[in-house]
Amino acid sequence: MKETPVRRWLSIRQAAEYFQLAPKTMYSLCGRGRLPEGSFLKIGRQLRIDVSKIEAAALSGQRGRR
Repeated sequence: MKETPVRRWLSIRQAAEYFQLAPKTMYSLCGRGRLPEGSFLKIGRQLRIDVSKIEAAALSGQRGRR
């Protein structure tokens, strides 16, 4: 049976700390579409970042839309 990857949804502040970026940079990356498709989710006024999807895209060389 194939296992589904665990998704780790973090707040902007947590994701920024994880990737050693400023929170403002994370907002900018989301707004400009520089993160892989499906790697962030807007819930009301909050954004959640899927760290595992960004890491997988970085390892495969995938880039966000332009």
